[in-house]
Amino acid sequence: MDAAQVKMFSRPRLEEIIAGLAGRRVMVVGDVMVDRFIRGTVERISPEAPVPVVQVRKEQILPGGAANVVRSLAAMGVRAEIVSVVGRDQEGESLAAMLSDMGCPIDFLVRDGRRRTSVKTRVVAQHQQVVRFDHETLDPLAGATIDRLREHFRELLVKMDGVIVSDYGKGVVNKAVFDALAAGCREAGVFLALDPKVRNFPIYHNLDLMTPNTVEAEQACGFPLDTPEAVRKSGLFMKQRFHSASVVVTRGEEGMAIFPPDGDMLLLPTVAKEIFDVTGAGDTVIALATTAALVPGVSMAEAAGVANLAAGVVVGKLGTARVTPEEILEYHRKLMTS
Repeated sequence: MDAAQVKMFSRPRLEEIIAGLAGRRVMVVGDVMVDRFIRGTVERISPEAPVPVVQVRKEQILPGGAANVVRSLAAMGVRAEIVSVVGRDQEGESLAAMLSDMGCPIDFLVRDGRRRTSVKTRVVAQHQQVVRFDHETLDPLAGATIDRLREHFRELLVKMDGVIVSDYGKGVVNKAVFDALAAGCREAGVFLALDPKVRNFPIYHNLDLMTPNTVEAEQACGFPLDTPEAVRKSGLFMKQRFHSASVVVTRGEEGMAIFPPDGDMLLLPTVAKEIFDVTGAGDTVIALATTAALVPGVSMAEAAGVANLAAGVVVGKLGTARVTPEEILEYHRKLMTS
């Protein structure tokens, strides 16, 4: 797929695919977290140590991790359910409230008093991240919590069109959880997509789609993706290793490499014009690629193309951003007329 094929969507076709997203039922499984942004300006260095002094102007709290995937889905009119774990703490209640405000039911959000809700606090000055603080529990899930997640899978899968596993390596996705989910998806005939984490490569299997970035793909394959042939080899290797029908490698400024169920590699150039912040871009890609792939008659190349357009919008925003159908259509219009 060369640069000219970015224009693979006519306006009517893109509108048709986006209209098909609304009402799809998708279950999101993975690590939810609170994304906290402290924004300000830097005008001097501290006299106490050689560090910048940030004059705070604004603070923002947003749903992060798997909760940001839900946010991306909800913005596109998708009916999303979340299955995850939070602590019995103020941050967990805040996250539950944000999910509920998005129209996402929180009946399957497990509260575990032995864990704390993950919080990422980013200090940003003049669009530059100065430092990030992480508060989280990385201990393995208790057996009772795993049992509750399995029960939720059994109850929800029969109602779903697709499942997205958003693995941030915080403990919710482990072998017992993933095995139960994969088996349930096979039995129910539900599309299973994964945004992976390197540490959990040994547990992944039987996927319909996975969306590693370049670093994750290199870790999975054991060689650098420094030539087109290496990229091609990596996709075929991952399809076999993880028993994944499709693989989409997100390559930053180099766009995407798409490995559909049938056929060879397709290279999709990036359509991003300005990159302010890549926070949450991977969440946007897995959300849009998965849901578009659920629309009857949409190929994996088209699904990745929709995700590519959405990512182009998101990286032009600050913070953990989402994208709406109107923004995608407007971005497409500008690309076609530029």
